[in-house]
Parts: sequence; structure tokens; C-alpha cells
Amino acid sequence: MKTRYLKTLGALALLAAMWAGFTYWERRKARESPQTERAPQEKIFPVESSHIQSFTLKPRDGETVTCRREGGNWVIVEPKTLAADSSAASALLNSLTGTSVEQVVDAKPANLKDYGLERPSLTVEVATDRKPQKFTLLLGDETPTGGSVYAQIAGNPRVVTLYSYLKSSLDKKLFDLRDKRAVTLAANQVQRIEAEAKGKRWTLAKNPEGVWDLVLPPAVRADRFTVEGLADRLQNLSMQSIVAEDKKDAAKYGFGAPELSVRLSGPGVSQTLLVGKKEGERCYAMNSALEPVFTLDASFLTQFQKELDELRDKDLFSFSAYEVKRLEVETPAGSRVYERQPQNKWKQTAPAAKDVAAGKVEALLNNLRDLRATSFPQGQNLAAFGLTKPAYRFKVQFGEKNETGIVEASQVGEHVYARRSTDTMACEVSKAALEAVEKAIKELQ
Repeated sequence: MKTRYLKTLGALALLAAMWAGFTYWERRKARESPQTERAPQEKIFPVESSHIQSFTLKPRDGETVTCRREGGNWVIVEPKTLAADSSAASALLNSLTGTSVEQVVDAKPANLKDYGLERPSLTVEVATDRKPQKFTLLLGDETPTGGSVYAQIAGNPRVVTLYSYLKSSLDKKLFDLRDKRAVTLAANQVQRIEAEAKGKRWTLAKNPEGVWDLVLPPAVRADRFTVEGLADRLQNLSMQSIVAEDKKDAAKYGFGAPELSVRLSGPGVSQTLLVGKKEGERCYAMNSALEPVFTLDASFLTQFQKELDELRDKDLFSFSAYEVKRLEVETPAGSRVYERQPQNKWKQTAPAAKDVAAGKVEALLNNLRDLRATSFPQGQNLAAFGLTKPAYRFKVQFGEKNETGIVEASQVGEHVYARRSTDTMACEVSKAALEAVEKAIKELQ
């Protein structure tokens, strides 16, 4: 037994000695060997994209496209003059200027046909305001293993490989590079949106505070998130395809009886978007400010076929409980005033001063915040809804600017009607919601 243990100890000692020797050798080698840096990869085009003034794409089989920088924007000048998608043009040039040579495969090729470069699959010609002022990149076939493409720079005989994603980044057609915006008014230009779809009409207009109102008439507050969603959809609306470059035969696309008409207007500007026939997942469309007939995703059509009630703001209050400073409550049982104190404490200040539980005040505020319209009854006769002499009145002061929100409510039969003090029209709210408010008030007594 002792002999076996001695052999084990000897083996461990030998292993430790070998490890110490290996570590010493590595450290000495590190001290004696100079540090070498990896050689930087060779860029295929040594000029920043901001210095490129024009580029031309010539596919082996297809249409040549030329884009030119004009006043900070890109325009298409060949095969026709069109506004360009500046972001698409910039992305293409960033791909070009950011690409490095992967490998030199043939310094002096005897036959370019072997690499698909005798008739390149794509030729990219670039003009700059720096040196080189002219640059031409030829892209050939993909390598047998895939993942790379053969390439050659004009004036240099060698054949190199580039990562194949560059080819997909550069091989763009006219439609890829043209401005595909279906609406060209900037967001800050649009002050009014008028829509009509199969007899349903609605109008949204920005009030002097820059907030969207629904014009019925009268103007009522619009639902912020719904309206902003519609406005964003218009700003980001993109053509899926070009059906015709002009509107000569527009009738055959259903524009005689359009499914939807959306007119956008602002100070001195306007344009109207018409949506014609729907076919599958797309619909035909045209814009009064643009030349072509194009297609859109059909979901755009359904998104704008709104009922008026869907566009109205259903929240009666817009505060958050943590920012409320003062609350006045008037009910058939009497009136009370609550004020926030330092350290987020609360006190009833009328009709008699007393401390109240902060949690109970916050519960009341949350119940008030939950008062929302469930429907919008027709008519502007407030007396019919019990709102000329409302039984309930809630006034909330909140925020850094000491904003004020006032809501009045009354019960008529089994229905509860309410309105903001600034609204000329009533809405119906849940009876249970008002009962929850009453219960929270009783908890504070």
C-alpha cells in the first residue's frame, strides 16, 4: 500500500514540475517575442460614402439605374428622373464603403470567364469628389462553396472574393431605390385629416394646443393613441409595387368608386390618397401629389374604416394618482376637499380638517381615473342627461403646471351620464364605476 501511494505522489510531483516548466517557457517566450498586430483588412473602396456624388448599377441582365446627389438628397436620373429613397441609397453606399477584401484568389487571371467576370453579373460605377474620382467594381459568380462572390476592381487585374451579402446589398432595382412613400407631407405639415369610407366620414383636426380633436361638429377630444396610430401609419405608408407610372387608366383600378379617400391638409398644402379595388392582400391606390398608381397592404384600408366612437377619447380624467395635489368632491351626500401634505400625506381640509389615510385617497383617485365612456349617446341636450344640474362633481388639481380636470356626472334611471366640464356632449359610463367611486368616498369619512 505504501509503495502505491509513493508512486502516486511521485506522479503528482512530476506533473507539477512539468506545469511549472511550461508556464516559465510561455512567459519567457512572451518577453522575447515582439508583439505583432493583425494586419488591417483592405477596403475595396477607400473613400467615405459622404464623398460619393453619384453611382450607377449595371446588372448583367436588367435595367441600368443611376442616382445622383443633389443638394443633400438623392435623385434617380436614369432610366427616368424620380425622387430617390435617400435611406436606401445611403445603405447601399455604406455597404460598399464598409466592405473589405476577403481573399485574393488570382493575382493575374488568364481567363475572367472562370470567375463570371467576363460579363459581370453586376457593375457598380461610382463618382466622387475625392481621389479616386472614378471607381468601378465588377461582381462575378459566387464561389463554389457559397458565401463569397468573385470581384474585380477596374484597373487592377487581380480577382478577389468578397462576402456574398455585398452583392445582395448592391444589386438593387429601380423600385428598390425610388422614393416609395405613399404620403409625402411631413408630420408637422398635417393639421387636418378627412376620411370617407363607404358612407362613413370623419375629420380630425389639431387644435391650437397641437392636440387632435374629432370634429363632429362640435369638436371633441380624440383618442390620443388611436389618432397617433393613424397619423404614424400615414407617415410610414409605403408602396408595395408600382402598377402604372401614370393615371391614364385609373378607372380600371376602382378609383371611380373608391373604397377609401383620405385628404391631408395643412397651411398651404394638401394631398388626397385614394384607395381603389382590393385584391387579396393588396389594394390599389394613388396620391393626388404623385404620378404613379401603386399598391398598398390591404390592412391600411381596414385600419382607416373607423366608426366615430372608435376615435373619441374615452378617458374622462388624464391624471396619474401620484401627481395629484388637491381633490374636491361633491356628491348628494355633501362636499369634501382633500389636499396632499409633505411626505405624501393627505388631509381633509373641508368641511372639517382631519388627517386621512393616504392609501384611501389613492384608492379614490384610482377609481376616478377608471371613469371611462362606454358609449356616446346622441344629442347635445345636457338636461336630458341630468348634466345641467349634475349630482356629482369631481375637481382634480395635478401636475407641475397645476392643471385642472373637472368631471360632472348624474344618474338617470339605470344609466349614468358624465362629461368633462370642457365638453359640450355627454357620454355614458358604467354604473358600477360610479358606485366604486361612492364606496371609496365613504371609506374616507
